[in-house]
Amino acid sequence: MVNRYRILEVMFDVVVVIFLLFILFLTLYSIYLDAYASFKISQPKHLITNILVTIILIETYRILMIYLKKHKVSIQHILEVGMVALIQKVVVASDFYELDALKLIGVALMMLVLGSLYIALLLKVKE
Repeated sequence: MVNRYRILEVMFDVVVVIFLLFILFLTLYSIYLDAYASFKISQPKHLITNILVTIILIETYRILMIYLKKHKVSIQHILEVGMVALIQKVVVASDFYELDALKLIGVALMMLVLGSLYIALLLKVKE
């Protein structure tokens, strides 16, 4: 019985390593595109969007590395990725006339919840 769990854990680690290599490739490619596009982009919004995607990929890579080392997932890092992803969605939606008030209120509430959870987690860690 214990042997089955160990085999399952090793198989999951292999899947995580494959995903980690894929994330690493995407991150390096995104950094390359950011460097290449920074000279050609006429609108800074696209460059900011690319940089935020790169940050999300780096944070995801960091979460997977922590999982492989400790076999635990840090909620703090997941909240950071969620907040950056929300910011990226707001930046990408440049035409705020498309977004109705309900969607903006929803994004604001999600950011408030993620931020308060993040602050509560930081305060709990300091205790």
